[in-house]
Amino acid sequence: MGNHLSLIGGDDDGFDSTDNEMGFNVINFTVNAVDMELRTPARVHPNNLPVIRKKPNLEKFQGSDMFKEIRALSGSSSSEEQQQHWNLLKALQQRENGVAAPGSASFSSNQQRYINNMYIPNQKTTRLMSLDSKIFVTKFNRDGSKLMTACQDGYVRIYDGLKGTYHLLNRINARDVQYSIIDADFSPNGQHFAYSTWSRSFFIMPVNGTGDDCQWIDVNDMSSNRVGIFSLRYSPTGDTIIGGSNNASVIVGDVRTRATQIVRTHRMPVTDVNAVSFVNDNNPNVIIAGCDDGLLKVYDLRTSFRSRSLSKSVVSFIGHYDGITYIDSRNDGYYVLSNSKDQSIKIWDMRQPSNLRHRCSARQQQLETTWDYRWDRVPREFYNPHKALDGDTSIMTYRGHRVSKTLLRAKFSPLEQTGQRYIYTGCATGRIIIYDVLTGKIKEAIEGHRNVIRDLDWHPVRSEIVSGSWDSHVHLNAFNRNMANNHSNQSKSRQSSIHDNNKPLRRSRRLANRNSTPY
Repeated sequence: MGNHLSLIGGDDDGFDSTDNEMGFNVINFTVNAVDMELRTPARVHPNNLPVIRKKPNLEKFQGSDMFKEIRALSGSSSSEEQQQHWNLLKALQQRENGVAAPGSASFSSNQQRYINNMYIPNQKTTRLMSLDSKIFVTKFNRDGSKLMTACQDGYVRIYDGLKGTYHLLNRINARDVQYSIIDADFSPNGQHFAYSTWSRSFFIMPVNGTGDDCQWIDVNDMSSNRVGIFSLRYSPTGDTIIGGSNNASVIVGDVRTRATQIVRTHRMPVTDVNAVSFVNDNNPNVIIAGCDDGLLKVYDLRTSFRSRSLSKSVVSFIGHYDGITYIDSRNDGYYVLSNSKDQSIKIWDMRQPSNLRHRCSARQQQLETTWDYRWDRVPREFYNPHKALDGDTSIMTYRGHRVSKTLLRAKFSPLEQTGQRYIYTGCATGRIIIYDVLTGKIKEAIEGHRNVIRDLDWHPVRSEIVSGSWDSHVHLNAFNRNMANNHSNQSKSRQSSIHDNNKPLRRSRRLANRNSTPY
């Protein structure tokens, strides 16, 4: 099987990993959903997190503006010793006495974020909903007043996210869903949403509408009849939609005129564009595309349509051994993160592009390992690579989650609530992984789902993460004090054990160990 087995030939040919009664591999074809499941023994996709041997390399990242800004915004600019002795009760007393923040009668914004970051989600609190099929999209609008889910049953569901009740507001039957709704996005004003499927169109619908209100933007300038749009985003102004598709192209659609233009990322139409994003919410012209060969390319939409064979990129970035699955911008115009099938998340500085002269040697390194992320086991060398890819200009790399089966999302935590102190991502083990941006370590690994978490979103105002999984469930994840105390006790126990092991042995123990040692 492996790389030669494909029903659709694109992104999300959904596969589950279970075994039959006899223990043999079984392939199930469901014609109605154009879905295929590969059932293999559980040991092929173990549920444990990967073991990462190397510590995160912070040398380059600690010298960046992003590190200093996040450290200040999250209230972590004080020394580590001062943070350990920080006391919430004492801080509240200082606030009541008017001395918590100079020139203010309350906590400063940075102090508030520091306190918020003590109560980030660490446990599944409830199952919000159980649907009938795999969930591909879970997303809040900008102010968090609405939650959208989209899944393989062809329905888009809108829930109330304003009061935290998450009751159903609208259920819309999407049109032209051949395999699944692959991606969706809210318009900037939150009144409409757009979604994409395995078809040559963007579909736009009002949040409060019905399936009869659907409008679409057809893509006509494509060489292939089979078009799948794997990622789409509204522009900050709401008048443009961009989508990354197969055939090495980024589709740019005008919402008002329904005209489309094509940005071609490669000369040959064999490389999928798995992820797209705008670099800055204040600039609707600069986009970044993540390709299935591991390249990230930045384009200026004002100058990128001059060639029909290959669009000229502004800058490119080399560093991933395998394809990009998602891109999220920090919205400052300088930094973005990318999630990849090479089992890593990387942060990039737009001012530090890669030299494409390294592209040939990087491609040779990439070709040394061939696998299909939809059903193959992740190559071990991806978790602990011996060296970085030639020409890698990323400033930080995070490892510890598993990327397989589908295009997993990874995002920055909300700026106003956390100061973007964390990166959170879904995982093929069914966990939500939260990384500490400043240390590179896993802060939380939230269990609860029984299959891969493709999409998840952190509420802009509340400390809640809503996650949607291929186990057909949507979970609400929030802070639990008992879980936090357990983590604290386990951490203290490990530190105590390390401290005890470092103590010099007493004479009696030294003699006992010497006598028990064979010569």
